[in-house]
Amino acid sequence: MPKCGNVLSPVYKASITLEIIYLCIGFTIIKVWRPAQLLHMKIDYVELKQYRNFADAHINFAKNSLVIGSNDVGKTNMIHALRLLLDKSLSDADIEPSTRDFHCAQDGTQADFFSIRIAFSEVTQDAVLSQLKGYVSATGHFFLEFRANRAKLSYEIAAGHDLTLMEVIPSRFYLKYLHLKYIHSQRDLIRYIRSEKRHLLRLAQESRDQVQIDADARQLHGLGLLLESVNAGVKNLHYVAEATKDLNKELKALSHHHAGYNVSLDTGAIDIQQFIEQLELGASTNGSRVMLGGDGRNNQILLALWKAKSVLEYDQDSEVVIYCVEEPEAHLHPHQQRKLANYLISELPGQTIVTSHSPQIAASYQPNSIVRLLRNQGASRAASQGCSDCIDNAWTGFGYRMSILPAEAFFASAVMLVEGPSEMLFYSALARAHKFDLDQCNVSLLSVDGVSFAVYKRILNALEIPFSMRTDNDISDIHTGPRSSPTVKRQLAGINRALSLAGLPTEVHRPLPYQQANSLVDGTWQTASDAVAPLGIFLSQIDLEHDIATELPALLTGLKGYALPQAIEYLQGKKAIRMQEFLEHAESIGTFCAPLSGYLLKPLLHCMNAAAAADS
Repeated sequence: MPKCGNVLSPVYKASITLEIIYLCIGFTIIKVWRPAQLLHMKIDYVELKQYRNFADAHINFAKNSLVIGSNDVGKTNMIHALRLLLDKSLSDADIEPSTRDFHCAQDGTQADFFSIRIAFSEVTQDAVLSQLKGYVSATGHFFLEFRANRAKLSYEIAAGHDLTLMEVIPSRFYLKYLHLKYIHSQRDLIRYIRSEKRHLLRLAQESRDQVQIDADARQLHGLGLLLESVNAGVKNLHYVAEATKDLNKELKALSHHHAGYNVSLDTGAIDIQQFIEQLELGASTNGSRVMLGGDGRNNQILLALWKAKSVLEYDQDSEVVIYCVEEPEAHLHPHQQRKLANYLISELPGQTIVTSHSPQIAASYQPNSIVRLLRNQGASRAASQGCSDCIDNAWTGFGYRMSILPAEAFFASAVMLVEGPSEMLFYSALARAHKFDLDQCNVSLLSVDGVSFAVYKRILNALEIPFSMRTDNDISDIHTGPRSSPTVKRQLAGINRALSLAGLPTEVHRPLPYQQANSLVDGTWQTASDAVAPLGIFLSQIDLEHDIATELPALLTGLKGYALPQAIEYLQGKKAIRMQEFLEHAESIGTFCAPLSGYLLKPLLHCMNAAAAADS
């Protein structure tokens, strides 16, 4: 595990802006002006000891954090740990521990205690400082801790600014000014939208001034008269009257209690207030009413409602809110996933913690804002302890390479790095031929677009993603000595690349006319290959095309009617296009399998084994 210290976020200067929110309450448009202030306070880290699938984990957070990891690695458990201390929608009964909350080791031993510690920094809000008086340090730091006992299934909560002087507190009284808002991944979109709509209406009603309240009262009175007129008109429609006449006749026949009771078809509202309460979200396009939308659009509507309600609820002068959203990408196509990520990062007024399986969302986050959870010896933890400077530093040089393809690799259990598209085609086909299901094993193939392996190695190491790589045994001319009379020597570029990636001393330049074949004869290639292979770095004897000719000569011979030497040269031409031709040719004439003892298959086998070990 790479050693990396806790990341210290920069101090964000408070800024005051004006935020305008337009809301429709009844039939009145209300414009609400409220100050939007960027709050300082945030979670620095959480420590989970013997809690569920976390044995001993330290997880740093940034102002906007993205949590990624495989299924069942513990993303929801980590969020739930935060909710135990910070979610005021959970009652005292909801946060009582159960036996499943205590970590079970690989040998079956279950922990007797668990603890959850949250570290806060930059605590500057007067209301929070007043509520937590004595618990916050002069530098604006404090801790909350949840401690549970399995024997008694009991818990206690402690607070303090010094871990050696934590005090047990009687309740979660701090939730009035410090709390977490949470959207679950398994959300009933329609029910949730209806619920959030009601809250939004209530909050907007409470934000009106007296002039607006009086205006709405007059408007509602007039609408009430209109509603009575509409109901009366509906009842008088001939087909409506006939439809209800027989129904009332049958009711009277069933019981004399119905003698003075009549049912009718109307709008379903007794008065205007009930009518307002039954308002549903509708939609229109080009002036025409349409269905509200599918699950993807409803998911966006849900989050927009949640955001609007949160802003109205948010008393920015006296409370701190942390936002947690699980898998916001549900039902959305890739472009909308990227847009949603930017929305969550930029629009929510407090610290955000988002869990996701989406490469599109991952590509929108800063490198030092990503938390990758992984398993290690039966317990979950965060790579490089979560949001860390070492992850950010590893990104140096990545630049333009950050795209959806690398982002997908961050979700992998292991990654195989290759030089270019022809190797991608070849190893995808080789995996299929050997019945290696890369998706099932959570293995990604990734092209480095040349030989920039070091950049990819840094970021994979920082996120603790195991990898293998395969590089050619390139040899090229290099000019040494004075510029006026330089000496031409042969640079062992491929061998030195592999040795450098392994952190080993590199080879000196060789005199002309040294070639790849010479490195095979004099043992240089073998020595280097044996040194780097245990680290997942695999060196071609010459290049991919020659290695295919060595290990699969029957398949390469006859490509486009060429003998083996000419087939190698042809394959080296337009690499990706001709590799596809070769693969089609190989499929047409026989079984496409490389020897298990050969060099072609070794990097793929190493990667598959690393993925299996990572998921064990």
